[in-house]
Amino acid sequence: MNSVLVVLMVGLGALAQGSTGMGFGLLCAPFLIGSYGPAEGVRQVVLLSLVLNAVFLGSEARSARGRDALGLLLPALLVAPLLTLWLRPLDPRVLLVVAGSLTTGSAAVLALGWQPSWLRGWVGAVGAGIVSAAMNVAGGLAGPAAALYAVGAGWPTASVRPTLQLYGLGLNIVTLLSLGLPPLCPPLLAGLVGGVLAGLLLARRLPQRLVRQAILALAALGGVLVVLRGVG
Repeated sequence: MNSVLVVLMVGLGALAQGSTGMGFGLLCAPFLIGSYGPAEGVRQVVLLSLVLNAVFLGSEARSARGRDALGLLLPALLVAPLLTLWLRPLDPRVLLVVAGSLTTGSAAVLALGWQPSWLRGWVGAVGAGIVSAAMNVAGGLAGPAAALYAVGAGWPTASVRPTLQLYGLGLNIVTLLSLGLPPLCPPLLAGLVGGVLAGLLLARRLPQRLVRQAILALAALGGVLVVLRGVG
């Protein structure tokens, strides 16, 4: 896959994360996995996501809801190492199809505006945490399940972004401990820095509806491309 395109998608993913509180994995995971392969691609996604979590949480830490983040994080932490061991022996092509399918399906669910009422309470938190951990290990996609829970549980709008960053920070640390720390690629880091700066500058100016639609469209396209790569 074209390296310039991959770096560009990392930058756009960082911009999306800064604008909405999620979207980095949805947007760039298919391209990183397609470029680096399933195992290394997921590790790169998780590492870069962790950096973003720390940067964006630092600017909004006071608005984060620690109890809500912990309610998602505890079940996710319990299952993440087990999921890593279960997925490791699988054929890499299977992981490509899984990661791409999760990306496309998550984008479709979010695009439809699904707001399931059953997500409220501890049952929803446990379920969302487990699904989020599974998606993070398979494709670096912790955000969608957590975001669906945040919407269904009725989190205040101002707290959604920082709380998701706090949750993602904890989950990504544990996921990296399970998967192993990858080498940081300088071009990817450069794309990340560019996206972070743009996100900090434009987060309050860009129409959120337009940004969201663009994220989901690109995420769905990237997921389809990775599925085709896995079955090809």
